Amino acid sequence: MRRLTGPLEVSALILALITLAWGPLAQGSALPWAMNGLTLLGCLTAALTLLALAVRGRPLRGVNGPFVLSGLLLLGWIWLSVLWAPYALEAHRWAGIWTAVIAVALTLHLLADTRARQLTALVAILLTIAAAVAVALLQVRGISVPGFSTVPGVPERFLTGPYFNPSHFSGFLVPASALLSTALLLTRPGLHSLLLLVLLLAVQYANFRTDGATTPVAILAALLPLVVWIWTRSRVAGALLAALTVVGVAGGIYLLATPSGQTQFERYKQFVGVSNSVQAFLDGRLQVHRYGVEMARDHGLRGVGIGQFLYETPRYRAVRLEGDRTVDNRLVNYAHNDTLQMLAETGVPGALLFWVLLLSPVLTRRRNLFGYAALAAVPALAFVGLFDGHLSAIPGTMVFAFGLLALNRTVPAPAQPEPPQIHLEWPENHDQAGQLASR
Repeated sequence: MRRLTGPLEVSALILALITLAWGPLAQGSALPWAMNGLTLLGCLTAALTLLALAVRGRPLRGVNGPFVLSGLLLLGWIWLSVLWAPYALEAHRWAGIWTAVIAVALTLHLLADTRARQLTALVAILLTIAAAVAVALLQVRGISVPGFSTVPGVPERFLTGPYFNPSHFSGFLVPASALLSTALLLTRPGLHSLLLLVLLLAVQYANFRTDGATTPVAILAALLPLVVWIWTRSRVAGALLAALTVVGVAGGIYLLATPSGQTQFERYKQFVGVSNSVQAFLDGRLQVHRYGVEMARDHGLRGVGIGQFLYETPRYRAVRLEGDRTVDNRLVNYAHNDTLQMLAETGVPGALLFWVLLLSPVLTRRRNLFGYAALAAVPALAFVGLFDGHLSAIPGTMVFAFGLLALNRTVPAPAQPEPPQIHLEWPENHDQAGQLASR
């Protein structure tokens, strides 16, 4: 059976990378046909991985225990929440999506245990990013992919890439920007550096044409690897720059809360690819967040059940007014806040396990290229998770981001063959020495 270990592991890794690419490239896996495809690929990945681990003849090494354990516990809790979810069909659908997300993440984490496998995963992820940007650049030329659709009413100047919503596309560009910028800064210069730079510039060009609240965060994700790079050279300088970055972001948020800051933002917002005003954005998000807060409060510790947010929102609508353009007159399908989404649907246990799964790849001393990318991606994803739900409600971005984070693991050194045993017999007296010499 051990002869099957290699082929099974390679097959599981290939299928995991196909699933990771399917997630964002199949309309963000947010439409029913794409969701079903993601779930099917994810379940096949899980089955192959379990089979490969069952026949594996050597122990797993270099594994991040909290990441693996939190992933398994979160998946178990999500499936348990199906039992009390009012709308069973949607609960099973989203439990299947989370199965795919965690199966891909754990497969990549457990089986990408050699430098060759990690390099293969890196190339596959870069090709996925390149394909997504290529679709966006085709849109610039007025060419759309047959069969792909966009949200009705989205202006043609806004790019959706392979997604159907421009703001969802910008969410995918957050971890993509962090990885590209990290790879550009932390790898030895060569021909690949030029390719990475071109792809990073293309990603940011597409990002500026998405016109979403996440657009500035994707820019931040491309800049944070510079802080990480300086930190790898000097811990003191890196820590100081990181502190200055936090202060700068906090100061910017405070400034945007003031009338003078909002006036300045209106003057320069086109430079960060945003057309909405600060006040309109805040009003909309606060109204949406009310749904998540009240739903989480009403359903207590265990939540309403996975996949139920859309079907529970009518209970929390305010009185509709004729001609009113508030959120209460629109479809509210997710909380636009990762923590509120998880609290409302999976309760306190689900939200806590979600955060352990997200943070554990960066709370480790040993890092590879993906680990340094995670140092930039996780803060950006956590920040954007305050006002959007890319890691809890957009399946394509979920599988891509957690798959990328999962690849931060150590690669065990290859086992060295034991040297031949040499037995020396030391003579105790002259007669024994003569006997040994005559052998």
